[in-house]
Amino acid sequence: MSENSQSSSKSKAQRLLKNRALELARSLRDQGDPAGSLNIVSFTLGKERFGIELKHLKEVQPLASLNWSLVPCTPEFVVGVVNIRGRLYSVMDFAGFLGLRSRTVEDGSHVLLVQSEQEGKDGAKEMCLISDTLPVINRISLEELQDTQGTVSEDAQKYFKGVTSTMTTLLDTQTLLSDPAIIVE
Repeated sequence: MSENSQSSSKSKAQRLLKNRALELARSLRDQGDPAGSLNIVSFTLGKERFGIELKHLKEVQPLASLNWSLVPCTPEFVVGVVNIRGRLYSVMDFAGFLGLRSRTVEDGSHVLLVQSEQEGKDGAKEMCLISDTLPVINRISLEELQDTQGTVSEDAQKYFKGVTSTMTTLLDTQTLLSDPAIIVE
């Protein structure tokens, strides 16, 4: 087999796999909330595990493959800015935002581009959250979701919808993206 036909064959296989992945993600999003369950994306920051509703996830990218930069004179929770297809997004360390710890970006870090549901005067709000590992999609039962009281500080409770039986803390993406505290001027 010639080099050109091998390259063409690999390219076709990559396109096929990419289309299958997009279709799977679309079907998971479309499933919504059957029988009291919720599709979430789980990610880790150190030893903590967080989750967001799948409907708020726009994209996941390995941080190392993106063009990103540190931004001087920003709060510790701002990891930097990242360029995704020509658009700049701020990258937030949610654990740092809560004041849990400062962190360094690691080789296996990923960014999750999240988007609010609300369409404000400027459209939906978007930003990136950092994850130490590749995020995983799970389905949880809403009955499984427990109150965060006693597991997080009173100030931080407004950012959470609850904790799962696997100790994944589900973020309230709408509240987080609409909070003026994340805006850096």
